[in-house]
Amino acid sequence: MNPWLVAWRNLMRRKLRSFLTILSIVIGVASIFAVIAAVDSAEKSFPVYLKAAFGKADFTLNGTDAYFSEDVHKKVEKLDHAVSIAVLKKNTKLHMEKEGISSIQKRVTLGGYSNLDTPITNFKLIKGSLTSGGAVITDRTAKIWKVDVGDTISFDTDKGIKSIKVSAIVKYTVELMGPSSWMMANYHPWSVAVPLTVVQDWYDLSGKIDNVQIKATNESSLKTVEQELDHFVKHYDGVYMQPVVIDFDLQFKSMDSFFLALYIAGFLGIALSAFIIFNSLYVSIKERKNEFAVLKTIGYTPSQIQAMVFFEVILLSIAGTAVGLLLGYGLGLGLKSLIFMIYSVYDEGTMVLSKGVILSVLAGLLVPILASIYPIHQASKVSVIEVLKENRATFKPKKWLGIIGVLFIVSGFFIKNLLLVVPLMIGIAFVFPYLFRVFDFFLKTIYRVLFRFSGEMAARNLNRNLGRTSMTSVILCLGIAMIVLMSSLNSALLQTYEKVIYSSYGGNLDIMFHHIEKEDIGKLKNTEGVADATTYSRQSVIWTLEDKKRKLPVYGVGEEWIDRFPLFTTTGATPGELIKKLKKDEIILDKISYEVWGGKIGESISLDTLHGAQAFKVVAVVDTMKNSGYGAFMKEEDFKESFGLKYERNALVIKDKNTSPLKLRQRIFEQFGERIEEMFGPEDWVTVISYYYTGSFTIINGLVILAIIVSGIGITNTLLISIMERIREIAMMRAVGVTRFQIVAMILLEGFGIGLAATVIGSLFGILLIYLTSTFMEINSLTFDFGISWTIILLTSLFGIAVSLISSYTPASRAAKTKLSEALRYE
Repeated sequence: MNPWLVAWRNLMRRKLRSFLTILSIVIGVASIFAVIAAVDSAEKSFPVYLKAAFGKADFTLNGTDAYFSEDVHKKVEKLDHAVSIAVLKKNTKLHMEKEGISSIQKRVTLGGYSNLDTPITNFKLIKGSLTSGGAVITDRTAKIWKVDVGDTISFDTDKGIKSIKVSAIVKYTVELMGPSSWMMANYHPWSVAVPLTVVQDWYDLSGKIDNVQIKATNESSLKTVEQELDHFVKHYDGVYMQPVVIDFDLQFKSMDSFFLALYIAGFLGIALSAFIIFNSLYVSIKERKNEFAVLKTIGYTPSQIQAMVFFEVILLSIAGTAVGLLLGYGLGLGLKSLIFMIYSVYDEGTMVLSKGVILSVLAGLLVPILASIYPIHQASKVSVIEVLKENRATFKPKKWLGIIGVLFIVSGFFIKNLLLVVPLMIGIAFVFPYLFRVFDFFLKTIYRVLFRFSGEMAARNLNRNLGRTSMTSVILCLGIAMIVLMSSLNSALLQTYEKVIYSSYGGNLDIMFHHIEKEDIGKLKNTEGVADATTYSRQSVIWTLEDKKRKLPVYGVGEEWIDRFPLFTTTGATPGELIKKLKKDEIILDKISYEVWGGKIGESISLDTLHGAQAFKVVAVVDTMKNSGYGAFMKEEDFKESFGLKYERNALVIKDKNTSPLKLRQRIFEQFGERIEEMFGPEDWVTVISYYYTGSFTIINGLVILAIIVSGIGITNTLLISIMERIREIAMMRAVGVTRFQIVAMILLEGFGIGLAATVIGSLFGILLIYLTSTFMEINSLTFDFGISWTIILLTSLFGIAVSLISSYTPASRAAKTKLSEALRYE
């Protein structure tokens, strides 16, 4: 007889159980495939995107004054092996009559380019022309403004209203970043690209530019172009050259823990499905003992019985893996989109599927086979004599498994990495039968008092099949623990970030102008709602580490104002005292830049200055959240001498107690208008951080919830198996007057007991994980203190109990419909 047909018929004898087992494999395979494919796609696409978005040019020429002559660009254009463009950016305001839109929402960064169609701008044209002399906007901006190619857009400038036709609509790009809605325009300006001459004419800046962007025509000529530019700038006062540097290591450092957590959450699904497969097969073997005994009496060998069950497992695996791959592809596309959206990556790269397909297929086939080894071995050992005796086996936890479990748990205390979750989960799985037995001891009394007959029977049934019920409960327990851990990590990190941001942001608002005039600080201080204000210098300086160029934001800080506008926090001295002690060749690093550097306090770091590479002695390490916590600090007079900037762009503002942050922005914008390029406050940074981390942890928790659905399948499976084993008993109970309501209550209480044990033990396990991760977990050099959010514990517990009750409904309903006549004939 065809073994596949036999396997199919055996599986169809228990259709619902087989379906639920396949479903658990589907979810496990899908989650693995989705995670691996999405992470691989992100790791491949992110560097390419960053290079394309932020590294289109290889070098920039900037001025020590706000503007410099366009003649510089005309001479740079003559360099061999390079293309270049001149850029001049100004801030303006959209002239649009739209009800409910404030002035601050109409801010526009107007970028003037000497050439709009070059490899440096690299605009991806959707419609129109880049060479017809009009404005260029993105498809997102066009949609929100409701304009198309040929339409006219107008701006309010110092010389009145100026208009220009839209000549091209391009795909969203970094150069033309803009808000996603009018609401987001409260915080970010729009961006429009126009020919350079337009901006020069509108703002009376004929022959003036901000910077020159240069790109080598090929990789081999990079060094030559750099040498030519270095020689070129030595003949021009007030102009300096910087290579365009993208620090990929720093960009992705904070994502490593996120990707690791994704992998753990993704593989949790297939791991939990292994428990379900083991449980289903183990019980199926117990149910079919008579069948196997009969087969042995007619000549079947143990290996033939093993082969018969093995074909059933293979059939389950193939079906689950095939459907799981299809579902996983769709899930992977969604997961990739979410990751890209959270990290603001706009890329249409294809999915990287090869590794995901291979690993998920291997997991979908091998995990069920490994989970079935012991049950299949038990099937071949069925004794005809034992079956005839009809002895009921009782489960006794093996002491050696408990000891191994304790060793796994202890080992987790010595792992200073998120991977500690793996040995701890294995350990909990091994010791769980003992924990469940202790829990069941207390549950009996509670059930007996509160639910009487139904409760007493439910507690007894839980203990009758301790191995099966504890295995089912531990599946849910592990999912609960992971949600408690991830949700608590999210909450704790956000609280820590918020605390550090508000203590080191430098005030209530950081305003970036194109440049600040001498009278601006007085006007700013006299603005209604402003309690105090100051200006500071900032420059992204190039430094070389291990033959690799990096960017280091350096701040010029004044000792007389730093205590009122703290840009960093430190212990042992105030920020002002620390800055006052700095010598000309000394610098302060924050924790992240200090770790990236890898040196020690007292050693020197080399930075590119106007006078060439110069060594600065590192004298202190501080905490800050400016520029995501990555930067360095110098005395402002030494900063200006080293880097030559004759103007400042940033102003820090402290508001009075009666003014809201949004009102402060509106009043300052009314005062300075289009001269403001950006306004950002600590609450904005908290919102951004919250968006990134809450989004990241939500993805992880979503995958864990998929795993918990698998545990719900396990509960349903276990209770269905239990009902089938006790169908005669349930029928007899109905025969002696037990009501259907009592039967339903009994089964629901069994499911509730499984869920309650999982929730209580899982929550305690989650708290242990929170404590352990608090001893080493660090993101952007920020750690968090151990703490328990009882709100998270409560919500997670309610979710776990709800899953167990919902999973118990179908078995309870089926038990209540048991007919006496059919049950007494049941074999």
